[in-house]
Amino acid sequence: MQANRPFAEFFDQQRDVLSVLDRARPLFNATYEEAWAQLAEFRVELTARMRGFQRYKHEVIFDPLIKGNHGDRAIATALKSDCIALGIQYDSFRQQWAKADVQANWPQYRLSAISMMTKIREAFSDQDARVRMLKAR
Repeated sequence: MQANRPFAEFFDQQRDVLSVLDRARPLFNATYEEAWAQLAEFRVELTARMRGFQRYKHEVIFDPLIKGNHGDRAIATALKSDCIALGIQYDSFRQQWAKADVQANWPQYRLSAISMMTKIREAFSDQDARVRMLKAR
């Protein structure tokens, strides 16, 4: 296996998650009736991709570096912690709106969903920069 393959897979999976966000984003300009069924499909896909990506990052990149005895341990530990925090935020978002009447609160849902998408993008941008530092070492 090539030494950089885990990092290439990291970036591939990250792009896959961001692709779901890109494809879903235009739906937030539509009405509830126009968007809701498709958004449900995107939520299922996004949740599966985010969970798979989190497992991959932890098992293949973060945990081996944390268990190792080198200077990358602190970076990997921080990355893992931030990754877990993002997962908790996303799960909280999903649970909050699973219990709500989205149709009656469509404007609030739209803003909340766009905010969550922004948080994911910002977290991925930060992860990307720090993982690139690990890759360069």
